[in-house]
Amino acid sequence: MWTGSPAPAGTNEHREGASESEGLATQLRAPDGTEVATAKFDFADGFATVTIVTTGTGYLAPGFHGVHIHKVGKCEANSAGPTGGPVGDFLSAGGHLQVSGRPVPGQSSGDLTSLQVRSDGSGTLVTTTDAFTMDDLTSGQKTAIIIHAGADNFANIPADRYSQTNGTAGPDQTTLATGDAGKRVACGVIGSG
Repeated sequence: MWTGSPAPAGTNEHREGASESEGLATQLRAPDGTEVATAKFDFADGFATVTIVTTGTGYLAPGFHGVHIHKVGKCEANSAGPTGGPVGDFLSAGGHLQVSGRPVPGQSSGDLTSLQVRSDGSGTLVTTTDAFTMDDLTSGQKTAIIIHAGADNFANIPADRYSQTNGTAGPDQTTLATGDAGKRVACGVIGSG
């Protein structure tokens, strides 16, 4: 599945002079430190191909799990966000990565396709995006990749069918910021592994 733009022309064919890919990797761990999955980032021809593979069974519940790139490369269990606030697992990673000018309004650069975990607890995701570069992931405070407890709504929030608890039509700030994907259940600092 391609995110951020249509699939590049000729991706299924060998191309003379195609650029060599560069890459990053990490291990995603549960709050107790157990390795849950690996993530690999390959960069070539202006696209990032992200591959996530679960490494054990029983850590992630069957079903869809939101996956996002977060803007701070910290994966601390029972932590507060970079600016303080409530404490929870991997909140130290901050909010979703947003690269200036990418992608389209209403989406964050850190939005990735959901990981589908099968009934046996295993899962693999391969997705491609042009919403960030290798430099975007490794500069500044670095970044983290997080698997969430539930599915992401991908900003599919029709205002005429949703209302906030105060009665205001449309999604609330939490929904807009998180995609309603739930708790952060696994985290890896990108480039650390």
